[in-house]
Amino acid sequence: MKKLTSLQNKTFFYIWLFFHAFIFAGFAFMFGTKKAIVIDSDLFNMLPKPVMGKALEAADERLMELTAQNVFILVSNPDFAEAKRVASVVYDNLKDSDKFKSVSLYQDTDSFGKILEFIDNYKYNLLDQNTIDELNSEGGAETFAQDALSKAYGAFTITPLENLEHDPFMLAETDLLNYLQQLQNSGTKMSLKDGVLASEADGRWYVMVRGVLNKQGTALASKSNAVVQIHNVCDSLEKGETRFIYSGTTFHSYKSSSNATKEISIITSVSMVVVLVILLMIFKSPTPIVFSLGSIVWSSITAILATLAFFGKMHILTLVFGTSLIGSCIDYSLHYFINWKGNLSCHKGYQVRNHLVKGLFLSLVSTVLCYFILVFAPFNLLKQMAVFSMSGIISSFLSVICIYPFIKVPENNRNISFIKYYSTPSWYNKKFVGRISITVMFVVSIFILLVCNKNVKIENNLSRLYKMEGREMENEKEAAKILQYNPNGWFIVSGNSPEETLQHEEAVAEKLRIMNAGKEKGGFVCTSAYIPSIKHQRESREAAKKLMSLAEEQYEYLGYNPAMAKNLKEDFDAGSENFVEIGKNVPEYLSSLINSAWLGEIEGKYYSVILPVNVLDFEGYKALADNTNVFFISKVRSMNADLDRLSSMILKLFAIVYVILFIILKFFYSFKQTCKIISVPLLIVLWTAAVFAMCGIHFEFFSITGMILVFGLGLDYVIYMIENEKRQIKTSDAKLEPFAIALSFVTTAVSFGALALSKFVPVHMIGMAIFIGLVTAFVSTFFYTRADF
Repeated sequence: MKKLTSLQNKTFFYIWLFFHAFIFAGFAFMFGTKKAIVIDSDLFNMLPKPVMGKALEAADERLMELTAQNVFILVSNPDFAEAKRVASVVYDNLKDSDKFKSVSLYQDTDSFGKILEFIDNYKYNLLDQNTIDELNSEGGAETFAQDALSKAYGAFTITPLENLEHDPFMLAETDLLNYLQQLQNSGTKMSLKDGVLASEADGRWYVMVRGVLNKQGTALASKSNAVVQIHNVCDSLEKGETRFIYSGTTFHSYKSSSNATKEISIITSVSMVVVLVILLMIFKSPTPIVFSLGSIVWSSITAILATLAFFGKMHILTLVFGTSLIGSCIDYSLHYFINWKGNLSCHKGYQVRNHLVKGLFLSLVSTVLCYFILVFAPFNLLKQMAVFSMSGIISSFLSVICIYPFIKVPENNRNISFIKYYSTPSWYNKKFVGRISITVMFVVSIFILLVCNKNVKIENNLSRLYKMEGREMENEKEAAKILQYNPNGWFIVSGNSPEETLQHEEAVAEKLRIMNAGKEKGGFVCTSAYIPSIKHQRESREAAKKLMSLAEEQYEYLGYNPAMAKNLKEDFDAGSENFVEIGKNVPEYLSSLINSAWLGEIEGKYYSVILPVNVLDFEGYKALADNTNVFFISKVRSMNADLDRLSSMILKLFAIVYVILFIILKFFYSFKQTCKIISVPLLIVLWTAAVFAMCGIHFEFFSITGMILVFGLGLDYVIYMIENEKRQIKTSDAKLEPFAIALSFVTTAVSFGALALSKFVPVHMIGMAIFIGLVTAFVSTFFYTRADF
């Protein structure tokens, strides 16, 4: 018997060793291939990707990189010169930072001459649609020529008058004015003053420093985040009349993630101390505490390595949430050490294992199944959390049944004094009161749901995940007033060639101009406004051709030799096939101007973006997209819809697991016992939904995720209790298991319940859902039990 026991212990040890060696080998292989451990802290990777084709998704991601990483720093002072001086100091300190792709303050005045030269060379090709329509109308060419004469003899023109020799109709002036109008309507409401972009409001000047961050600069809750550097530079300069206004998603994502990390660290630390105090009071021995904590630390390391091995990287929030979730691993240790300390029928470690292994194994299966369904969610962060938690929980389970039996069972002082205080009241009738109580729990929860049915729905709203307050809110209000720039939706246009893409874009842009005519903030950025399609350029030349017959008369009115008209016509004809084409003859300044609008070739197709300054009519904009070559994407609305879809998917997967668990449990228990076990997660769902409905809180992704996670934890309690009832004929230690369940509930409720106190909405919702579910699971398990204790 002794040899057989030794062989069993060795076999279990080898299982533990093989599991961890497999994970460590996978990590070593990944590390040897990638040569780096990647902890992802990108804000946008914590949210699900929209449902779209790979090429369209790549186009959307590239646009996000170009636009969503923008930060605006407005330097405000009543004195423009002082505001500009402080802005230049900020610029000098940030321009060479490795956290920025670019930092801009000064506007290149040389570029104006380059643009003017470019427009002059292609003046016949760049006429806007209104000018083309005017020239093509009856008498339109004559009217246009007369207007050109008025400009030439007027007090002010943008283009040099010496250009009249080869541009008597001032087409370059028309094109340039159109360009400037596009620039004014498509960006912030800042204007050029003394070489910088500035604006005046309420007696104060605002000078803008604009930065585009790289991945490192947008790292969540990290000292490498550019927000840290910006404040390091600006805080010391904010004195006297000088104020700074910060605007951009990164400022808010950094604050919310930093606050969440600090909160979770504090909550985890405090709850861990509370748990340690409880364990010390219960066991009065360091052995259970040391091994329990050691198991959690080891499980966490295993989970981290497994996640890195499987995905090649890990998001920082996986670690934050996963470390909290892994706290449930202490349950296995508690059940083992309660029996190790108090079960007088177990004199050896392997006897404790044999006493618990079935209940622990079924608990493991139910918990891992709940995490496993999250692997199928089309959301990388959720998959990482699932792999992290499964690996950690399996590691903890194996440590308990494979390693703990080697710990010598104490020979003396094996009583747990607190157990005597945990017993059913004398008035409690197990069958009558228990059945009535369970029935009441079902009836009351269903009644609440019927009364508050309007609040029972899935609704995700990203704007609720972070509540702006204090300075951040005031900054955004002031920045919105000054910048008047909020591109929260855009069109992605595709085509099989640059020309086809530009033609599709021009069609949408024209409809958008008509829709936004006369509306403030109705401007937009698009490539074709500056580099039109060749089709449009041909139409432009055809319209300009109508002016050639008026050239002699126009030169004469301008005081030039009418014979110059011949050279003008020859030059016009010579450029009949000279078109502006992206990637060929577009000057550098224009290329940088359309950088955020022209995405170029992606997987064999060409993509561009129409970026509205504001989305004035969501449904109207959406109607302009044909979803074949033109797509309208509103990031926030898309993510809300995707989270709704993801939430529904998780609930469907939950239903599938529910059926699978029923089938698995039926192999181990009677039909009555199986129904008893499987009704607990149903009660968890009903009561969680009921409490949320009473509080007017709608279900959303994070609360549903928390509910699914507690589903597995809740099943553990009733499984342990039923196993204890089955063992009553063999042991007099009937109180041990109920006490272990109660202790497990208290420690887990402390850890997860504390998360509900977080101000970070995702953490708060997960913590709240788990705490409600845990209480429901424990109470229902208490009423379900038929054993004396």
